[in-house]
Amino acid sequence: MDIAQWPTNRLLNTAARLSSNRENERLRRLGTTHAGLLTLRVLGRTNSITQVELARELRVQAQTTGKLLERLEARGLIVRTRIDDDRRVFIANLTPAGVAMLQRARAMEDEEEQATDRSDAVLREELIAHIRDLGGFPHAAEQRNLRVVAGGHPEDAPSARDLTAG
Repeated sequence: MDIAQWPTNRLLNTAARLSSNRENERLRRLGTTHAGLLTLRVLGRTNSITQVELARELRVQAQTTGKLLERLEARGLIVRTRIDDDRRVFIANLTPAGVAMLQRARAMEDEEEQATDRSDAVLREELIAHIRDLGGFPHAAEQRNLRVVAGGHPEDAPSARDLTAG
């Protein structure tokens, strides 16, 4: 079957898989993966976070996050500390090596961004809009409205975190 005949969903899935494979090849030079880098980015923004909160942020199962954190900790990129009140709960934090890994990844991305043509920016905006249309990542205002409807107050609501922002 000609690729031009593929349904949009198949095109998106194929593009995502190929893009992820390409990114993982580049990230191997740094000694990490796409999932590892996303985790480091979240930890870099939050300073410390529980495994359950991290899983929610990454939109994966807590068990998946646990295995990922084990690998990152074994490599010295993060440290996990048990909470005294509940020995089952871990708080994860970046180590200096984890911060350095994030800095190297950002530098590599900056170099690659300069080398790509600007059509990527248009595609990126279209993909973000499509993901939001599908309900994956509501706009910040929509998230605040959902919290208000649920009985919260907008001023108490944390700002929306969007992993699509890179």
